[in-house]
Amino acid sequence: MSRYAIHDLSRLQARKKGEYYRLNMPLELGIDVGCRLFGQGQHSTKKCLILEEQRYRYQAAVSDLSGSDIAVHGGSPEALVTEVRNWLNSQAHVQAPGPARVWTAFLEFMSYNYVSLKKRGFSGHDVEILPICELMKCIEEWVSRTQAAPLRSRASRRTRGKKTAP
Repeated sequence: MSRYAIHDLSRLQARKKGEYYRLNMPLELGIDVGCRLFGQGQHSTKKCLILEEQRYRYQAAVSDLSGSDIAVHGGSPEALVTEVRNWLNSQAHVQAPGPARVWTAFLEFMSYNYVSLKKRGFSGHDVEILPICELMKCIEEWVSRTQAAPLRSRASRRTRGKKTAP
């Protein structure tokens, strides 16, 4: 069980007439709120971030969230990243990089991942519908590459001009 949950209710609306909207997010939110309110032990400490595009719009579909703080992102992916980063930073009590740095890293990953997958024979559509397990592997690979690079460059600076054993 994860101690933290993030729910974006901004996609509750159908996009066109006759289309059904997805109810997974409010269902999952309900389960998490239930864990917090009625669970014991680890379940009772569950923390939830609820996101919405517009303030109070969620009340048309999910009215029983009184007392919950709803973060508003205005439909902007960059604002959404800022809200999530700030919330995780405060809830997990860490010193996370600033929102601009997180956003830049996200854009760098997306670009790297797209090019990498295209080289492996994926179409643009294939990249868009990449299964989560494969996306997670791509993220892990990218993180290990980007975290290792600064370490290598620091090590090379330390040994620059020094003779090393053969």
